[in-house]
Amino acid sequence: AAAEWHIVPMFGLTTLGSTSIIDAEEATGKRHWNFGGAVSLLSSGLFGAEVVTLWTPGFFDRDESGGATDFVKTSRTISLMGNVVLTAPQSWTEYGLRPFVSGGLGLMHIAKTDLPEGVFPVVDLNLLGYNVGGGAIGFFTQRTGIRFDVRYHSILNPSDHGIIAFGDVRMRYVTATVGLVFRR
Repeated sequence: AAAEWHIVPMFGLTTLGSTSIIDAEEATGKRHWNFGGAVSLLSSGLFGAEVVTLWTPGFFDRDESGGATDFVKTSRTISLMGNVVLTAPQSWTEYGLRPFVSGGLGLMHIAKTDLPEGVFPVVDLNLLGYNVGGGAIGFFTQRTGIRFDVRYHSILNPSDHGIIAFGDVRMRYVTATVGLVFRR
């Protein structure tokens, strides 16, 4: 059974965010653009593996206008996950979309700087997280296609990190992405 590599630059939206970290602009539940990519190794059968990374700039920023509620100087979340993939066999979906589900563990990085300086601490955390999701992959040509993906990200083990938060540090959000697939 032959395996194939997929290299996928992606972009999309991060939404439905929630955190226990003080969110002065109430922005984590809003939609934010995300950018990232995936590298997958899929067999012609049911199983595969992938590494997915997504960067969401401005996760704690409500808007870019600099209005009266502009308390956050910079913020971002980054997830880097290693996943196991379960997909329909290639022989079943040769000329159509190939659905998949995946999930795994990895790093969730949270960074936030508030204004004015010194009032709130800088948040810069690397935490163990997990993600589960699914989507579909389809090809236009032998080597080029498209991937759609919806994924849930969360911190695996909420805990106290000595920052301003309501209880233990918690973070979760949903991403929806689309990417151009390059098959090797």
